[in-house]
Amino acid sequence: MTLPAVNTTGMSAECALARRPGYEDLHDECTQTEDVPLPHSFGILLVRRCTCGCHR
Repeated sequence: MTLPAVNTTGMSAECALARRPGYEDLHDECTQTEDVPLPHSFGILLVRRCTCGCHR
């Protein structure tokens, strides 16, 4: 069985894996719920917010 291709660019590892059958509960483990800026910089992000729909 082949799963359909899903664009996981911008998702955390937890949310990308949670799209697979049997791993749906991993959405609760995602900690990338907001952007984290690089200290003492303007507009540069250290960690981007996860773009998964479960956080909206």
